[in-house]
Amino acid sequence: MKIDLSNLLKGEGPTSWSKEDFKRYLKESLVEIIRLELGGLPKEEWERTLKVWSKICAFAQDLSKKGEKEREDFYKRFNFDSVMIHITEGIIEKLSIARSLGMLSEGERPDKLISLGLEVAEDSEEIRFMKKFFKA
Repeated sequence: MKIDLSNLLKGEGPTSWSKEDFKRYLKESLVEIIRLELGGLPKEEWERTLKVWSKICAFAQDLSKKGEKEREDFYKRFNFDSVMIHITEGIIEKLSIARSLGMLSEGERPDKLISLGLEVAEDSEEIRFMKKFFKA
């Protein structure tokens, strides 16, 4: 499945995002990945999978406190593959943008990113389950 995200590209950095555009970006770049993953799993695996995504967000938040070089060294030391690095760095960037837009404060749970994207997600069985799990 291909999704055209060109309307979400911004040239002036995080401050050029509107809150609604950012929510749509989260829906299309994070929530949709999770929804697709859930769609390929038996329902009894969904809660465990969402707990893993919650932990990935928390992990990315912790790593965001380190410098880029230190994160690169960490990825090499623990044999992260390119997909794992991409997901982690993507969430780090999304956390930063959400904070710069005032949508996420330092004390809030990092998995609130998922809840923000769920606010604009189309209804489906997976989305309803995610909303209940993340209390979105």
